[in-house]
Amino acid sequence: MTRDTQPYGVGIVGLDHWYAGIGVADDLRYSKRAKVVAVAHRDEDTLNEFATERGIPVATTDYNAIAARDDVDIVVTACTTAQNVDLCLQAVGRGKHVVSVKPYAMSLAEADRLLEAVGQAGVQFLSFDAMYRLSPQGQLYKQWIVEGRIGTPISATVIQRASLRGASMDWPGRPNDKTWWRDPRQVPGGGWIDHAIYQVDLLRWLFGDEVVRVTGMAKTLAHPELPKELEDFGVGLFEFGKGAVATIEVTWTAPAAGGLSQTQLVGTEGQILSDPTLSGKLAVCGKFEGPANGGWTTFSPPARRSGGGPVEHLIDSLERRVPTVATVADSRATLAACLAFYESARTGRAVTL
Repeated sequence: MTRDTQPYGVGIVGLDHWYAGIGVADDLRYSKRAKVVAVAHRDEDTLNEFATERGIPVATTDYNAIAARDDVDIVVTACTTAQNVDLCLQAVGRGKHVVSVKPYAMSLAEADRLLEAVGQAGVQFLSFDAMYRLSPQGQLYKQWIVEGRIGTPISATVIQRASLRGASMDWPGRPNDKTWWRDPRQVPGGGWIDHAIYQVDLLRWLFGDEVVRVTGMAKTLAHPELPKELEDFGVGLFEFGKGAVATIEVTWTAPAAGGLSQTQLVGTEGQILSDPTLSGKLAVCGKFEGPANGGWTTFSPPARRSGGGPVEHLIDSLERRVPTVATVADSRATLAACLAFYESARTGRAVTL
């Protein structure tokens, strides 16, 4: 296929993780380099409405049909985690590149199966757990750290309190208390891993380091109706190889309209504080323009970019013949740290990786 004249064909497998599936389709609606040519979803009425609205020519309830299509070059999995590894294996076995749902596997044994297959196939694999690396704000943090504006990173504190509402809809605005996010057979954890997987990956990337020790506490505090295997509150202490320490509190305990997100990055010579929920501002101190003697200064964060997204980034990587910003090995390392959190929470002991 000559990419100068024909766009990459994208197939979406599942709309179970509808945030991801809808996001990819909408990102690519006006792309000149990629086109969604097929989509699969178990709910036929929702599927047909989705495909019709977005002009997707092929819609099927057969998840196994997407990777087998000759017109599909890139497979996007927005299925459940429990289904994901087998569907990804189908894709990479046919030489298709993959953008994967997060978490991408239920266990490290499953993760390793896919890691090996991706390596053997020589395809690109990018999981949604790495999406913060593609955000303008995440890239700005990385630039500042590389430039030494806060010195050597020594700690981070991340708080993300979401409501259970998002995990209780099977489609935007459609409540359902039996979604796959709330089914322990379909996911490796509850309210903590739902968003903390992004934070763990982001900190690995920002610090340029790996998690070596994890201590975790997971509880159900606000929603006793959840299955006993799934938590709505979690806080973990993550120790990195070079000495940095991160505290990550992520929950499903916020009221529906009362979510909160804050990130603090601390270095030997400065700090970065993001407060998108309350002030909408970034605050920094250290080697930045602003008050004398490295005092605090506040400004608006960079705007989110329209379009683009993980598929466009994967295509950039293919055309430049370089790896994506995160690889399947990154996703494996992030998942390992997250699963160590749950092991620590179950056993009451710190887990060494």
